[in-house]
Amino acid sequence: MKDLILGLLIGGIIGLGAGVNLGKDKPILSNPFAEKTSMTDFNKRFEEFQDDVSKKSKKIYEDSKKTVNETFE
Repeated sequence: MKDLILGLLIGGIIGLGAGVNLGKDKPILSNPFAEKTSMTDFNKRFEEFQDDVSKKSKKIYEDSKKTVNETFE
């Protein structure tokens, strides 16, 4: 009985890891808790995009503010 419970516990742990890997489209025997590099790359690109949009929107705001001020002077 002890061997059965131990076998089920070990099999469950291995099966859980393999199932997580299959769900993430990774090789079955790879580390299921390793960070995906594609998500890290995506976050980095998204932050660069945010910075770019922020800089461009500031420039547009300053240009429109200048134009409005010149129009009403």
